[in-house]
Amino acid sequence: MQDQHASLANEGDAGEAIVSGHEDLSRTENDSHSEQTYPAQLNASVKHGWRSRKTPSRPDFWVSRKWAIVLVLALACWSFYVVVGRICTPMIRQQSSSGLGLPVGVGILIGYVIVWLLMVGTYLKMVVTGPGIATTHVPKSAHPEPTDFRMENFGISNLSSSQGSDPAEAPQISELAPIGNLIHDTLVTHRPSSDFGTEAPLKGSKVKDWRTVERPLPPLPPPVRWCQYCEIVKPPRTHHCRHCGVCILQFDHHCLWIGQCVGWGNHKSSNTDGQVVAMIVLSALFGLFTLSMYLSHIHLIVTGRTTVESFASRDQHDAESRVLQQEYGYFFHNSERRKVQKKWKEEWGNTPVDARWIFGTKMEMWEQEMGKSRLGWILPIGRPLGDGIHYESNRRFGPNGEWLKKKDWPKDLQI
Repeated sequence: MQDQHASLANEGDAGEAIVSGHEDLSRTENDSHSEQTYPAQLNASVKHGWRSRKTPSRPDFWVSRKWAIVLVLALACWSFYVVVGRICTPMIRQQSSSGLGLPVGVGILIGYVIVWLLMVGTYLKMVVTGPGIATTHVPKSAHPEPTDFRMENFGISNLSSSQGSDPAEAPQISELAPIGNLIHDTLVTHRPSSDFGTEAPLKGSKVKDWRTVERPLPPLPPPVRWCQYCEIVKPPRTHHCRHCGVCILQFDHHCLWIGQCVGWGNHKSSNTDGQVVAMIVLSALFGLFTLSMYLSHIHLIVTGRTTVESFASRDQHDAESRVLQQEYGYFFHNSERRKVQKKWKEEWGNTPVDARWIFGTKMEMWEQEMGKSRLGWILPIGRPLGDGIHYESNRRFGPNGEWLKKKDWPKDLQI
């Protein structure tokens, strides 16, 4: 299996520090530099206000995070007024231009009020329930020691062994920082262009045998993920949110409409009046958006994924497409392309790259997120299962999330 390099492309993970010398070196330089530039930074902060002080460790200004809550509640109150005051009341008073009378008006009123109260209650529950702040569950810790860092992830494991058995003679992490920086720059900046591999192989050149084309592997998460802003070792599925300024357990995404993140803690919500038309249009827009999110998150729950984890499948598909285009071009050798894809599926057991946290049936996955109480599936009551730190994983993956070939699976899964 080819080496896998750790890389997490998530804007909420700006604070993640792979245990490397680059972190120690950059922090030392920044600390010494900050003593000289602090007065200038202080003046700039006073001059430009809170925006100049924004860092990944500081949350966004509360107005920018919470304004959508006021908007949603205002729309909820306005819709209540339109339905009750402009639709149901004329029906109950036998004054509606639609010709519908008291029974219809009362029925609509009772049904709408029940649904409206459920919606508002559920929304307020989401707003006041925290997503699960990692720093309240995980104690702060110092930057991990250099001995905890696996240099073999960068293909230079022989550096430490070449220095002898004495730890004092081993290279310091600051000495290895230039190597880590060089590798990081190479991985990040030297990516194939969009035109790379789109041309067909040169006429007369030998087409590569489809049996020898290796499948690209996804980036392997580092064994230790330390957040330099929260100063904690991040548990699995935890990411740093730059909007909230903290690490979130089982981070899904930062939701504008509830003013905070979605994570482990809250991961379980004829002559016609012009205002009625406007309310129907807005309800349809929000209804379509909510329906798409509803169906999407049901799929994510039963497949053991969060939104940010589901991106790995898309990235893997793009990587495989680039390899096939590089070897066979875009419009040619379709037979070889299909054979390569079939070989990959047989070698890797057709297991999705983002299926690390699938451990049982769809009902078991659903109950892990939503709880075992059926009443809790509808009403915003109860609490999440587990502790937000430890999760049962798919045995088709290695202990550190490595994507294993079928021959490396446990024997009972190879059948």
